[in-house]
Amino acid sequence: MDIKAFVRDPQAALKEMGLDLKEELGSELMTQAQIIKDERQRLKALKADKAEVARAFKSVADGTSEHAELIERMQSVSRSVKALESELKKREKYLRAALPSEQQPESKPKLPPLYQIPNSDYASAFQIFELDAEQMDRWYQFVKAQKDAPAYCFPAWREAIQSVFGHQTRVWVAQSEAGDIVGGVPLTFFNSRLFGRFAVSVPYFNYGGVLTPYTDVARALLKELEQVCAQEELDHIEVRTMQPELWPHKSSKKVSMVLPLPKSSQRLDEQLGAKVRAQCKKAEPYNPEIRFGATDLLDDFYRVFAINMRDLGTPVYTKKWFSELLTQPDIEATLAVVYVGNKPVSAGFLVGHNGMLEIPWASTVRSANAMDTNMWMYRQILDFAVRNGYEFFDFGRSTRDAGTYRFKKQWGAQPFEHHWYYILPAGGSMPGLNPDNPKYKFLIAAWKRLPVWITKLVGPPLVKNIP
Repeated sequence: MDIKAFVRDPQAALKEMGLDLKEELGSELMTQAQIIKDERQRLKALKADKAEVARAFKSVADGTSEHAELIERMQSVSRSVKALESELKKREKYLRAALPSEQQPESKPKLPPLYQIPNSDYASAFQIFELDAEQMDRWYQFVKAQKDAPAYCFPAWREAIQSVFGHQTRVWVAQSEAGDIVGGVPLTFFNSRLFGRFAVSVPYFNYGGVLTPYTDVARALLKELEQVCAQEELDHIEVRTMQPELWPHKSSKKVSMVLPLPKSSQRLDEQLGAKVRAQCKKAEPYNPEIRFGATDLLDDFYRVFAINMRDLGTPVYTKKWFSELLTQPDIEATLAVVYVGNKPVSAGFLVGHNGMLEIPWASTVRSANAMDTNMWMYRQILDFAVRNGYEFFDFGRSTRDAGTYRFKKQWGAQPFEHHWYYILPAGGSMPGLNPDNPKYKFLIAAWKRLPVWITKLVGPPLVKNIP
């Protein structure tokens, strides 16, 4: 018996298992199911309170008494959420062990929830068109129904991109004769004097692209984008997927490095091995401390992030971008900041979705490299993921055999190949908007020499057009 099904209707489940409610075991299982239901409702209310506090940060100035009160309230609510999540996890574990039929058959290793299009075609006719603003909810209902749909296709992310960067996202869908959506692709449009006019699905993140249960629908949507590219006078359209063989113009240089997670930190230690554990322990003589939070850690996170981006020669995002993501109630975002002597030295931005915790941004200041705080931070983040019930940890995108690839591989992460497709105008060429392009080497070198405060002013207007 699945624990979710049992908690949803324990009486029916007990009947199915042949247990009497009046018997001791049946009564105990009923009691535990009700407690779990009640605790889930309390947790939902606490998370709503946390989101309300996060939104309130927008309306108060830093350093005021109101700001201090909000920080205190956020910390208090966060502690309550963490405590309740821990208690709920224990009760669910107890109930799972107590269910007499909760024996799972041996199965193949579970794959991470990276969206894949099944190898099947749609048997009937369909038409492709752009949705208008009033129809957008139809698209999000379709996204919600797709197994393993990327988080970045949901409305909160579209709203954050438009609110912070001003980029508009439009959606093209395939619709059946019965009026049902059978596929679609969202496009975020960019128009920059420096980088040109183009569109991306989905920008700033690794996943998005075309969503459909049908291979022929996916190819038809990409074919339709040729017309969009011409009509909108775009230099190119980039569609980011994990799906091979959809379109002739593509790049498959990048992979996502994903680690399956065990059920306990002890098992995680065993899984990582002695060499990685020894590397993580090198930071311990410096007494590092890690804190997990939201906007209460934003200043410290951004300080580390901005310094690291400058050192890499990369323009830095505006702090507002991270604040927006942290205060969106439908985005499962967390900050992790490592301190040595109360000074922030390493930091990560975490996004949870569908049983996987992803780290889109991570940074360590150069002065902390000798202390190995970056390794130590990742170990603490993996513990955080295990404690919170995630099944996978996504270390992010890397080029095969590059330094970041080797760093992630040592943890046991496995590569999953990206397939990014490019729709080009007649006579167009593949874009080169990436730091590996030789023509940007001089700019990168010059950027590394700028003071951090200048990069915080000049960087955001630049990087908003680098998807």
